[in-house]
Amino acid sequence: MTRLKLYGVGFLLLALLLPAATLAEPFKINGQPIPEKVASVNGVELDSQLLISEIKVYRLMNRQKNKELSEQELADFSHQALARLVDQELIYQEAHKKNIQIDSELLNKRLEEIRSQFPSEDMFHMALDMQGLTLDLLKTKFQKQMMEENIIRQEVAPHVKVDDPEVAAFYQKSLDQLRTPEKYEAHHIFTSALQEGPHGSEIEDEALRKKAERLNALLDQDAAEKIKDLYRQLQDGADFSELAKEHSEDTTTGKNGGSWGAIPLSELPEAMAQELKKLKQNEFSEPVRSPYGYHILKWTKIIPAGHIPLDEIKSDIMNMLLRDKTLEAHQKMISQMREQAEIKLYY
Repeated sequence: MTRLKLYGVGFLLLALLLPAATLAEPFKINGQPIPEKVASVNGVELDSQLLISEIKVYRLMNRQKNKELSEQELADFSHQALARLVDQELIYQEAHKKNIQIDSELLNKRLEEIRSQFPSEDMFHMALDMQGLTLDLLKTKFQKQMMEENIIRQEVAPHVKVDDPEVAAFYQKSLDQLRTPEKYEAHHIFTSALQEGPHGSEIEDEALRKKAERLNALLDQDAAEKIKDLYRQLQDGADFSELAKEHSEDTTTGKNGGSWGAIPLSELPEAMAQELKKLKQNEFSEPVRSPYGYHILKWTKIIPAGHIPLDEIKSDIMNMLLRDKTLEAHQKMISQMREQAEIKLYY
């Protein structure tokens, strides 16, 4: 389903950031003014204000991206927007026929959430005005949005079903997108150091620069000596997990005995990835330098490349299929409404 989004706080705030003159000109598309009434839906006439507001918001959104729309682009969007406004009116009328109500307290809460984003009531109304909106029009937008949400919830969603064979079929069809790379159950003991290379070069004062360089060298030397000492302890039979818990400066993995969990080698610095490839299972490496400092590495398990198991993503697939089917059913309902409705377009 495609439908007109109800733009909220972000675009109201954006309106205040643009020069008022850009929105103060008489509103025309391709040199022709938009008529006061743009459509009639089962005898209910749609005022041009809502359509003009949607076009202004669309133009604001593109200007925020530094894109100035051509008149033809605005014209194309205006006809799409009008079609969506007609759909919204059809849904609104259908909801009233079925006595579907909206929560007035929730409606007022949504309006208040937007109003509260502005430092003053005057600025709030100024932003509305610059988009061709009034408080009543904004309220109408939200009413129609909430009515559509309710009719989907009450009339469409209950009739949409997805069964296990559909989920399994989608999974099989999507296997190429569900590949998982080979992963290593990696562990490390870590001492932090500055990245390799010159440090302090941006300091203009030569004496201070040399002092910074000496300090950085001392920090690096200290980290290197610490990791060498831990490596010697491992050679003497110390337990890798206990050393990581007590001495690793990566506290997140350290408390878990240095465990990094399952990780693809592509996510590691090249030097670390290459070192892990050389090791045998449960064998620890010599100290390895990375951009972050010094590491002693080991791996306990290699998880072969494969696919994400269906059980892990079954609920995600089901929710996605339910959403797609719901949108499809909703669009079908709108198409049926259009076939049975009396619709006149004046623009």
